[in-house]
This record gives sequence, structure tokens and C-alpha cells, in this order.
Amino acid sequence: MGYQLAQDQRLKLAITPELKQSIHILSLSADELLQYLQEQATENPVLEFEFSRSREAFGKKTGTGKGGAMMPDPLWYAAAKQDTMEEKLLSQLRLLSLPSDVFKAAAYLAGNLNENGYLDVPLTEIAGNLKVAETVVGLALEKLQSLEPAGIGCRDLRECLILQIVRDPQSVPYAFEIADKYLSDAAGGNLGRIASALRIPKEHAVRALQYIRTLNPRPGLALAAFEPQYVVPDMIVERHADSFSVTLHAMSRPKLSISEEYRKWAETRSSAAAFSYVKDCFRSAEWLMRCVEMRKTTLLKVANAMMEEQKAFLDEGIKGIRPMTLSTVSGKLDMHESTVSRAIRGKYALTPHGVFPLKYFFAAGVATSNGGSASSRMVKARIKEMIASEDKHRPLSDQNIADALFSEGIRLSRRAVTKYREELNIASSQGRKNKI
Repeated sequence: MGYQLAQDQRLKLAITPELKQSIHILSLSADELLQYLQEQATENPVLEFEFSRSREAFGKKTGTGKGGAMMPDPLWYAAAKQDTMEEKLLSQLRLLSLPSDVFKAAAYLAGNLNENGYLDVPLTEIAGNLKVAETVVGLALEKLQSLEPAGIGCRDLRECLILQIVRDPQSVPYAFEIADKYLSDAAGGNLGRIASALRIPKEHAVRALQYIRTLNPRPGLALAAFEPQYVVPDMIVERHADSFSVTLHAMSRPKLSISEEYRKWAETRSSAAAFSYVKDCFRSAEWLMRCVEMRKTTLLKVANAMMEEQKAFLDEGIKGIRPMTLSTVSGKLDMHESTVSRAIRGKYALTPHGVFPLKYFFAAGVATSNGGSASSRMVKARIKEMIASEDKHRPLSDQNIADALFSEGIRLSRRAVTKYREELNIASSQGRKNKI
């Protein structure tokens, strides 16, 4: 067979740069959208936009800005980033006037503590990494463990508790002995065995164990840097007598326009090259304006469809959330699921019950006895309520919770209850039991 030329006609979908830009704009949150438009206004001289960096959603209003002008942003007043645990420990170490090799080793140890303040790296490995004697690392660990809070730099729970007990002038008798040798018995509530081993009355063991339980098993959390998450809602959902309304936040609806000065200048056609450049800028700006308008329309359609499905949430809160999937909303709007997914990505709504990410309202369904379904969010909220109101001396087991839910018409296996309980970061019934 030889080479030959042949025509082949076929259809294929091509994603143009304009379409990519439209998809990208839809997926942006309100704050990300303003940052993106500022960049576009810097690159495109004919583009002007007016926006409101306001706190309108919280009942306060500020002015507006045009073009790329910097206006007061509520997020500018957010708290500054706090020092990390390592930085706080280093500031304490500098006050001790340590020899350089000890300070270097102590600083290295401070940088290798986990979030709970524990040292997971063996001292021999640290000595090898720093190429110093293990005695220097041991002295550095001793200095690190002398810092605040008590217990920092420990290597296990036993050492953590002992470090706090020996530094507490009001420690209870026999607490040191229990933490040192009988910690497993204390965890199991074997007070009789502890009292017999120490040859003390059981009341003394009870008091010592009560004191141990007041100690902090995670001292590093006291030095952890708190990083609050600041959210500007993209939309506001309001409940009325028998209906609701959804409006976009001011930051989600910037006003775009084309500079009249450039439009008049382009009409003169003083230069072919300049006119071609300005014409391209006009085309780009017009498409950007169209993308932003399509984003507004899509967000409102999706949000209204979601709230239409979740009307019970507006009245009852989390308990009223119904099972809902992407296909539920896309089917109501005759829209592709991927479009709905991009529309809710990173978006938040201010509702009568607080600020929620839009994806929070999408929850799987759990079968009920009447043939319907309940959302997993509602079931988790109910499980949390049951555990909060249980008798701490006789906490509910996962099977007890499953039986109680079944009596309420919710069919859930014990394994499913265990899964939901663990997702809520709630301990098992054995771990919740008050043994004293």
C-alpha cells in the first residue's frame, strides 16, 4: 500500500479559550472573582468595573470603587497570623542563655514536635542529624521540657503527665506513682488494683485519679496557632412568611463597563495597529462581561433550585435537610451536573441558620420505615442530640442508638451508626462512660 491523500469529515468538541474563561469564572468565589477582575482590568485598558467591598450582608454598608482602585475590604480587618508553636518555644529558649550547641539542639527539637507537643523522633537520630553528642541532645530536651506549658516536649503520655505533676505545687498524693506505673490500670478504671498495689485506701486512689484527669494530655494545643477561617458569603437566603428569596452578595455582582474614552478614541482610527489592539480589547471585555452575567444567572438558578428542595431547612435548621444530589438539581434546571458542581464549588450562603457552604446541602439519603428517606445530615444531628442527653454513667451503645433511630422510623445498621459517630469525632460508649 502506498501513501495517499484523503478527506475525512468528523465532528468533535473543541474547548475554546473563551469557553475555558467562562468555566473558570463560574467556579470562582466572590472574593476570587474580584481579584480576577482586578487582574483583567490591569491588562485590559478599556475594561472598567464598579464593585462594593462592603459588609452589606451583615447590615453595614460602605462605599464603592471603580476600576482597580483599592477600597476597604472587611477581610483587611481580620486578625493577623499568630506565632506557631515552634516560634513561641524559641522565644522562651532565647531567655535561658544556653550554650550555642544546646540551643541549636533545643531549637531543632522544638521544630520536630507534633501538633500535640510530643517528640516523635528518637534522641539518637537527632544527635546523628546534628552531629553532636547524645548528652547534648538530652540536656536540650531537659531545657525544652522546662518551658511552658508543662508537659511540652514529652515523648509519651506517661512522661507528659509526670512533667505536669512534678511542676504542680498542688499535686495530689500518689498521682505521680499512678501516672508512672499504673497508667493502664487507671485508664481501665481498676481502682481496687491500684489501691492494693500502692497499699492505700481506695478513696486516695479515686482522688489521685480525679486529679490526673484534670491534666492536659495534649500540651501542644495551648501553643497552637489559631487560624480562623474568614468567609464572605456569595449569596443571601432570606425566609419570608411562606416563601424565600435568594440574592447575590454585592461582591458577587460587580458592575462591568467599557471605557467611553477608549470607545470615542477608537472611532477616530488614528492608527491601524492601535485600532486593531483596541478592537481586541473591546472583544475581550465584552466577553468577560457576558461571562460574569452568565455566572450571576447560573448561581441564582442553582441556589433557588437548591432552596426549593431544602425548604424544610429554612424552617427547622439542619434537622430539616432533605437528601439531595447533583442530579436532583441538574434535573430541575435541565443543566449538566458538572455545571452545578462548578457553581457550588467554594461558594457559601448566609441563611437564617448561619453561613453554610453550598455543598453542605448535598447529602445522601437514609431509608425510613414509611418508604421515604432522610438525609445523612439530619441523622448525624439526631445522633449527636442522643449522645449529648445520655446518662454518662450508662452511655448509649451504637446498637442502642440504632434501635432508637429505628423506633423513630429511620433504618440504620449498627455499623452505619458507628461510621456516623466517628465522622462526628465522638468516642465510643466505653470511652464516654464516666467511671468515677
